[in-house]
Amino acid sequence: MKHMGLGLLLFSFLSSAQAADFYQGIRQMSMGGAAIAVVNDETALLLNPIGLSRLRVPYVTIIDPEVTTNEGSVSTVQDLMLDAVDVEEIYGELENKPSDRYFFRGQIFPSYADRNYGVGFLLKNEITATRVAASTDLDLEYISDQALVAGYNYSFFGGQIKVAAGGRLIDRAAYDGIVDPTTQTLDPKNFANEGLGVAGDVGVSLTSPTVWLPTLTILAKDVGDTSFTLGDGYRSYQHGTAPDKVPMAVDVAVALFPIWSNSKRGTFTVEYDDVLEDGDTERKLHAGLEINLADRLFLRGGWNKGYFTTGLEWAGPFFQIQFAYYGEEIGTDAAPVQDNRWALKAVLRF
Repeated sequence: MKHMGLGLLLFSFLSSAQAADFYQGIRQMSMGGAAIAVVNDETALLLNPIGLSRLRVPYVTIIDPEVTTNEGSVSTVQDLMLDAVDVEEIYGELENKPSDRYFFRGQIFPSYADRNYGVGFLLKNEITATRVAASTDLDLEYISDQALVAGYNYSFFGGQIKVAAGGRLIDRAAYDGIVDPTTQTLDPKNFANEGLGVAGDVGVSLTSPTVWLPTLTILAKDVGDTSFTLGDGYRSYQHGTAPDKVPMAVDVAVALFPIWSNSKRGTFTVEYDDVLEDGDTERKLHAGLEINLADRLFLRGGWNKGYFTTGLEWAGPFFQIQFAYYGEEIGTDAAPVQDNRWALKAVLRF
């Protein structure tokens, strides 16, 4: 009852609105988008700092490039290679592909993470673009984040109760609209909005000291809303309006962690987005599972807002490679649209 009271107390202080994800990780998306109750590596700094408590040893991540694209853009990304986030090059590649939806996200997160605390620096670029049919216009969604991230977790009663807080100093450049190359340049520095913002997350986790360790996790993201009005940023984007603020959201998840043998363990989780905001239940629901074979091979699957997901990972002492394939909902409640995406990540850490 005390545990439930703590969870209800946290709820009583929070209000919420629908929020976009600051970060989507490859393990998260292969497990149906569910992460806050099960994240167990340095990406806990980005997803839920409570996950730092699950680190067995400290990690220094040297480099961890992660790329994601949708099925329709694979050949275009292969043609563009290092220019996959260059808007002018993308526009040229889409010349003969009117109405095709191009999606690409690239991100790296060098970091230091120890049990219960850590710091890191995220660099992320994400572009969605479509050449408007019978027009020179480009329908563009552009976001470029550079963020200094820190997090801390504290455990009580042998880890049965955990509380954590994380913070981010973000330089964000963003644009969502139509670009006409006949009247303006395709360099985002000339039309994207840039601003500095500070974001904070607060979470609590309650674990029963019984078989399979049933766990309830509550995470408040972007507490008090995140605005990008602290300054103009340092990357010289010319547009003077700050990027849109990110409203606060409260996510809830439950998880189980069965141990079948010394070399076989599992993870099962169900997560619900933004519990204080109305919306279609299916579009808010995530479920995932992971089978861990000797800490070397990880098999994953899940259910992301109504679409199946899958993934796997091979992990060595210093090098890991991860793969995911998942469906992402990009439509509306009345007209859902599935966007199938591939993701690949390689990690070098010590």
